[in-house]
Amino acid sequence: MTHPLRATDLYHTGIVVPDVEVWKTRMTDAAGHRWTETLSADLTVRLADGDRVLPLRFAYSLDAPHIELVQEIPGTPWTAAEHIATHHLGYFCDDLPTTSKRLEEAGFPLEACAVVDGAPSIFAYHLAPSGIRIEIVDRARMPDFDVYLRSKAPTWQ
Repeated sequence: MTHPLRATDLYHTGIVVPDVEVWKTRMTDAAGHRWTETLSADLTVRLADGDRVLPLRFAYSLDAPHIELVQEIPGTPWTAAEHIATHHLGYFCDDLPTTSKRLEEAGFPLEACAVVDGAPSIFAYHLAPSGIRIEIVDRARMPDFDVYLRSKAPTWQ
């Protein structure tokens, strides 16, 4: 049996937080994490109620295992849990549309995805009925994750 994902492609754990900057500081104070700059992009995202442009803000920890802190966007899948908890597991994939279809067939319905030129692109979220959420990310966007992280790190770190 071939699986839609490979365990070795798991590269981050995502947590949605009310304030990325506050939580970068808190996680640094608690565990010494170092972070990329907070990145932002207004991105068209396909949700159950249609396509919307959302202001995504996020930062990655520089050291493995990687954490992604994502700024909460109320009324979307990026809503922080009352007691901040893991939001998603992020996997790289080589073929986003095919991997997305295979995850749906494996019982992880599509919840949201970025849309470029009308087609799913960049990333997709799949949410199992049990509440486990998987994010798949097109590996071509970040072919060398360590190089990507270093390029986004503040020069003072």
